Amino acid sequence: MNPKLRQAIWLLFLFLLAWVPRALALDAYVSPDERKWLARSANFAYALNHGDFAETFQREHPGVTVMWAGTLGLLGAYPTYPQDAPGYFTWEQENFEAWIEENTPYTPLELLAAGRRWIAFGVVFALWMCIFPLRRLLGPNAAYVAFFFLALDPFGVAMSRQLHPDGFVASFIFLALLYFLAWLYAGQRWRDLVLSGVVMGLAWLTKTPAALLVPVGAILVAMQAWRAWRLRSQRAIPPDPYGDDPGEEPNHLSHHGGRTAKGILARLAGGYVLWGIVAIATFALLWPAMWVDPLGALLRMSTEMEAYVEGHVNPNFFLGAPTGDPGLLFYPVALFFRITPAVFVGVIAATIFYIQRNWIFAETRTRRTIRALALFAIIFVVAMTIPAKKFDRYILPAFLALDVIAAVGWLALVQMPWRTGAPAWQQRLRVVPPTAVLLGVAAFLLHGIFTVLTYPYYLTYYNPLAGGSRTAPEVLFVGWGEGLDEAARWINTQPDAESLRVAAWYADGPFSYFSESQAVPMGYSSPLSWLDTDYAVTYVNQWQRQIPSPEAVDWFEAQTPAYTVQRNGLTLARVYDLRETLLPPFIDLNTAPAADFGDAIRLIGVDLPAATLAPGDGQLVTFYLQALAPMTANYNVLVRLVAPDGSEIWRNEGWPWGAPTSEWPVREVRPDGHTLAIPADAAPGLYQLVLSFYDPATLEPLPAVTVRDGQALPAGAQSVALVQVGDAPELPALDTIWRFGDVAQLTGAQVPAQARSGDEIDVQLQWGTLLTPNTDYTAFVHVINDAAELVAQQDQPPLGGFAPTHTWQPQQRIVDSFRLALPADLAPGRYTVLTGLYAGDARLPVTRDGEAAGDFAVVGTFDVE
Repeated sequence: MNPKLRQAIWLLFLFLLAWVPRALALDAYVSPDERKWLARSANFAYALNHGDFAETFQREHPGVTVMWAGTLGLLGAYPTYPQDAPGYFTWEQENFEAWIEENTPYTPLELLAAGRRWIAFGVVFALWMCIFPLRRLLGPNAAYVAFFFLALDPFGVAMSRQLHPDGFVASFIFLALLYFLAWLYAGQRWRDLVLSGVVMGLAWLTKTPAALLVPVGAILVAMQAWRAWRLRSQRAIPPDPYGDDPGEEPNHLSHHGGRTAKGILARLAGGYVLWGIVAIATFALLWPAMWVDPLGALLRMSTEMEAYVEGHVNPNFFLGAPTGDPGLLFYPVALFFRITPAVFVGVIAATIFYIQRNWIFAETRTRRTIRALALFAIIFVVAMTIPAKKFDRYILPAFLALDVIAAVGWLALVQMPWRTGAPAWQQRLRVVPPTAVLLGVAAFLLHGIFTVLTYPYYLTYYNPLAGGSRTAPEVLFVGWGEGLDEAARWINTQPDAESLRVAAWYADGPFSYFSESQAVPMGYSSPLSWLDTDYAVTYVNQWQRQIPSPEAVDWFEAQTPAYTVQRNGLTLARVYDLRETLLPPFIDLNTAPAADFGDAIRLIGVDLPAATLAPGDGQLVTFYLQALAPMTANYNVLVRLVAPDGSEIWRNEGWPWGAPTSEWPVREVRPDGHTLAIPADAAPGLYQLVLSFYDPATLEPLPAVTVRDGQALPAGAQSVALVQVGDAPELPALDTIWRFGDVAQLTGAQVPAQARSGDEIDVQLQWGTLLTPNTDYTAFVHVINDAAELVAQQDQPPLGGFAPTHTWQPQQRIVDSFRLALPADLAPGRYTVLTGLYAGDARLPVTRDGEAAGDFAVVGTFDVE
């Protein structure tokens, strides 16, 4: 076969080796930022078409190459988009997606996959181009082994198939670095320098960390200049047998050709300057915003980047805890978890052979190249450690450098046996012995096989030497959208999926692109904005970081998920059915009076900021209501403030806030506010806030039941809260603090000092409320003799049922009276009065001055004559 044809076929094979794992299943899942980059790409395309070049500035990254890729994908799939689009879209919300789905035959996922193809192609092409400078720097064998490592690195594959800057910028940075090294160490060909400058400009257009190439290049040039100066001063410059490839220009540190040291330094400095000029020209040429307002674009980049690097609104996760800044250890640990065993072994081997100068590392150019790559990786990681915002993907260029170093280390391992122990005929014929074959197979099994095994969720790969997916969730931030697609597809199989509302972490994109249901974001906002949904989907890095709150995470952990997404040993997402779930206790809302009215409306809870008001005061009370089923009638809500004798001192009625009940979406929680106005002449005392609903056409109230136990409520009215008007009466304080669970304290009491047998005695208790319990407790008052025998008792709900404990508000003072009949034959002596609270057969536990004291409190004593 013609050698050129054979070489072309071989290079095509290598290209496909990198292309296939990146190009398959591009619609498998969506990462959180890709939706934003798709909208930015759409805006970029619109700006280009309409000549509005200033609007090609969409983000401080600046992500221009990503938007070019997204534009190519968008226009390839939807050529008339710039003419059809109504204008620019904000990318904070899914406005672009809504417009696409309503006005075009395309789906956002199709357009995203189209952009991803260009990203994958660009990354693969850049990696493939790395072969050529690597062949000149390390030799063809090392170049091809290095490409194998680059092509099949699972973390690299994962990041290079997304419409996102990180995979793109890593490939550009690395390609620019290799061509710069080829210029510096392999003949100083100007075309290498120019090509490196062009690619560096592309890297700058992608993401600002690419600017680190500038100081790295300066250090490498300075090192080479110092080496030149040192060799010149020694006036003994042996030829470098590995410094030149056939047909190249001479290496100017080895074959000076009469040049002076100053001439060499000038050439290096001039090349460095030219490198930057070419990069700047590329940066300006390919970003239209630079054509119209270059200074403004650069200033905006700088200003917005300052805020960007300060950290995420959401915390990171490292070493088992949420954190704002993972610190100095983060990137070393992340590197170890993300590299493959083959890279780990190869880097160690490369280090040993480099120190020993054995095999391929005996070659000067190889040593310089490996040293430069290691220096670049160290500088890049250290620089990226400075900002508080840290993710493993931010140091992807360092992974590429380690891949090449590891590949050379493996090549040295393969060289060693057949150079030292192989038969002479094998050495003459260059036949690779079995040991070398086994080492090559081992390299694949310890590297490329993980890409095969994790397809298409490549991000679920973690180094088995670090514990793999078993330990990664305890150490590093895990999950970037993978698995939410499967959760959405499972919900799509449920009955009436189109009408369901689903709360999800990463709802906008990672979940919504696959869901047929309405996706609701689950974030730090009030849980009422997402707990009224039919399903909730929680995500691995959500429960890692205790988002939206530790209480919410613990509550979900205690529930049984309807479906769990697991991939490659990782639990990625859990789906919970919320349709029969009450609001959980972590919500800062009084849910104790929850009630259902006519199987149509549910009272979820009530917000009453102040429960003690003076005559003439006003207070907004907000009820949180939920439609249980579609309603055809427009019901009125009736809110009343009722005295113990049943008289009303205030009422308000009419349609609830916002919309008539016939328009309420099922399960959506809606606030309904009423300004509670206390009449100026209202008598001091306790009043009940009562809620009910009725049909204005018939004036019939909707029947009502409590949510927790289904108990029917008289006249369809639920007592919601106890309101104190004016000052509450106060009894003499007790010497001992008695506490009844977390519900109340007994803060005062009044017991007669003396009584006679057959009398009725009055006992008054003063409760200091601590919280609003979900349970209605009954109070008991017992009279016992000195033998602890019960001689009289009275059990009743507080205030005879007017003040059930589910209406108690925190920090209220409630005085309750009990009348007990003493037996006619009661013997003279001293008797003790006890009290407590119970529900069913269970009493609340009691503490006395903080110490456990059983299940009752001692109120006082009296004497019987």
